[in-house]
Amino acid sequence: MTDATATPLRMPPRTLLFTLLGVSTMTIMASATITPALPGMEQHFAATPNAALLVRLVLTLPGLAIMLAAPLLARLSGRAGRVRVLTAGLVLYVFGGGSGLVLDWLPGLLAGRAVLGAGIAAIMVTSTALLADHYPASEHGRVLGLQGAAMGFGGVVALLLGGVLADLSWRGPFAVYLLAVPMVVLVLRFVPEAPKSPTAPGRPQRTPRLFGLYALMFLGVVVFYTVPTQAPFWLGAVTGTGPVVVGVLIAALNLVMTLVGLNFRRLRARWDFRVLAAVLFAAYAAGLVALGLAGGIWTAALGMLITGVGIGLQNPVMNGWVVASVDPAARTRALGMLTSALFLGQFASPLLAQPVVNAVGLGNTFVLAGALGLVISVVLVFLRGRATSDSPTA
Repeated sequence: MTDATATPLRMPPRTLLFTLLGVSTMTIMASATITPALPGMEQHFAATPNAALLVRLVLTLPGLAIMLAAPLLARLSGRAGRVRVLTAGLVLYVFGGGSGLVLDWLPGLLAGRAVLGAGIAAIMVTSTALLADHYPASEHGRVLGLQGAAMGFGGVVALLLGGVLADLSWRGPFAVYLLAVPMVVLVLRFVPEAPKSPTAPGRPQRTPRLFGLYALMFLGVVVFYTVPTQAPFWLGAVTGTGPVVVGVLIAALNLVMTLVGLNFRRLRARWDFRVLAAVLFAAYAAGLVALGLAGGIWTAALGMLITGVGIGLQNPVMNGWVVASVDPAARTRALGMLTSALFLGQFASPLLAQPVVNAVGLGNTFVLAGALGLVISVVLVFLRGRATSDSPTA
């Protein structure tokens, strides 16, 4: 068996790994960073018509841009090169994200957020593909797990740093996007384009499986995204605490995500992707049901932490499963579609959840979301994998 990206058996330099992990943290920081600034931003633009709606779009518009841009940028990276698209994405990230430091016109700020979304899409589809390109298949579990851990840690940093800077000014959190400037330098210095690998004979692209994985990502995000969109309201009602405790619980969830990522290599060595996907949906089921039935802070906290296990598994499992299902040349295209499915799930989750909340209440909505997670987990347990590429050593 030969693979141009895996021979000789010599690991890439750590600077390449650390750079790509640092780049990956940029994606998770994008939305969480400015959340604490929204009240101050709404007050600043109070005289603008429909300011309340437009300010909330500042938070959600990047997700729509990512959903639309990811497949196009993935295709472009196949022609122009992944490193070039990654570098361009970081530049868009700096200018689009940093526009909030200087713009005083709300429509212009929204345009900047759309540019930011395009930058995030470029980063997401190329950073994972480059990790898979530069490391042999036997190392994918380790490096994709480390990527998930880095993203979880980045979420904690973004929440804390965004809150501190928002106390100074509503523009303060936008300065965090400037952290991508040194990332551009590091990418140009330490991340080469990987040699092209020949297509492995007898290894089809498994389009039906890919569509199944995109659907699985979509459903997973619909289920877990009830936490960031609905949990702050539910936790306040159940625990009787304020935003500080809610913020601590969300930060703890991100820490669990980090710990799962750090241990993903061991999990991947023991179980295949189908089993790990069943475990992540089972974690969603247990965590969300515990959260929905909580009568106090400790049960709610337990539910949040269990849900964090599922969130920690989702990105490395789904990214790894897609990478293992396609040839190297098709990685960015497949990951671009997976990224679109992720953000389509984010967009759809509150739209699907709100009618349920209105009908049965917040607590029962979490229970029903957990029940959906359980159904998906049971289906995955009884499905029989037909390919060999999702064995622990693939």
